[in-house]
Amino acid sequence: GINAEYGKQWYQRRVREAVVSTQSTGRELPVIRCPKGNAAAIVAEKLEKKMRDARRDPKSELFKDQAITNFQRPLLVILDRSLDICSTLHHTWTYQALIHDLYKLYLNRCQVTVEGRNKNYDLTADDAFWQKNKGKPFPEVADAVHMELEGCRAAEQEIKRLKEVMGGNVASANDQIANTVSSLPELMEKKKRVDMHINIATSLSESIKSRSLDKFFEVEEKIMTKATLEDSVLELLKNPDLGTPDDKMRLFVIYYLNTSDLPDSELKMYMDTLEEIGCNVGCIKHLSKLKKVASMANVGSSSIQPAGGSYSSMSNMFKYVKQSSKFMMDGVKNLVVGHRKLPVTRIVDCLAELKQSSETDGYMTLDPKIYKKTEGMTPSVKNTFSDVYVFVVGGGNYVEYQNLMAYQEQHPGKNIVYGSSEIMDSANLLKQLNDLGQMS
Repeated sequence: GINAEYGKQWYQRRVREAVVSTQSTGRELPVIRCPKGNAAAIVAEKLEKKMRDARRDPKSELFKDQAITNFQRPLLVILDRSLDICSTLHHTWTYQALIHDLYKLYLNRCQVTVEGRNKNYDLTADDAFWQKNKGKPFPEVADAVHMELEGCRAAEQEIKRLKEVMGGNVASANDQIANTVSSLPELMEKKKRVDMHINIATSLSESIKSRSLDKFFEVEEKIMTKATLEDSVLELLKNPDLGTPDDKMRLFVIYYLNTSDLPDSELKMYMDTLEEIGCNVGCIKHLSKLKKVASMANVGSSSIQPAGGSYSSMSNMFKYVKQSSKFMMDGVKNLVVGHRKLPVTRIVDCLAELKQSSETDGYMTLDPKIYKKTEGMTPSVKNTFSDVYVFVVGGGNYVEYQNLMAYQEQHPGKNIVYGSSEIMDSANLLKQLNDLGQMS
């Protein structure tokens, strides 16, 4: 209806203005690449027109830096969430993504239940531990928390020892004691942050165990890398001790999008099972359309293809310390995942390095630097790009962001900025897919 169309136009305008603001802040006029025929293409075309008009407007100072050359310009890749639904629904295993999935990380704040009480924690840029470990697998973070806590305890013990040596008279302390005492505020602040991460990690481990999230992660990884499953997906869905209805719905959607030849009779059996456990299966109607479009385009956009590395799971348990006692994370596997590129990262790699790929065949090239654009004209791109902006229309996620940052680390000289219309969690995406299914 009229309201729906107005809402769509408002959303596209909001996204366009946000991206223009980002680009104009750096006075950078990018080359734009995007797929055809979806919301990303609409946003990209409107964005190109906005930038071109701003550059032609004599009253505007936007994008008029004469230093801009074809060699220095950045690449702006605009993508649609339908490109890869699995990465948002996949049960993740990295620290930041886990917190967002379980505790709705918003404006760098999360709420965690500690000993029956809700506590708000701010995870900010001045938290060195957070900055260093937010993209790491959770078991590694647990070990890092343990080491940080041991470091704090060692410092506290040293202060106590020095006080005892001097009879507790800090005023008469020598330089060593003075330096140690002067570091007390910093030590107390560090201990406070370590306690925060211990509480978060403890709560995460409890959720992992109660919902068997490591099992979901393991099975989904195997589905997406085409590995053999020990148990059938149907058996997992029927297991009453495994996860929540939403956990099982996420598992099935990933299985459905990665299975090309699922008979209608088998699909009905899965849907009946999901409805029996309280799942909303309305999203399947919309996802079936996406699968048909992907099949016609011969892209396989919803599946995650293995790209090097390997997948394995180790049954080793890991420990970390809370206060004065150690506790074992029973039932939580230390999962190790081989390095692989997610669809967004693969596309960025192809477009930035000018590689030929079926995933980017047919991508539009838009150049707002061209003053007069004639119909059918396709701007040529001859140089690779060092600076890349990636924007996902329809919502991004921390898994994609971390995957792009890992790619950036592996390619010195590459600078990648990732943004989206919102940071989407699995519950929100499932709701939107169900709404779209009802509208289909």
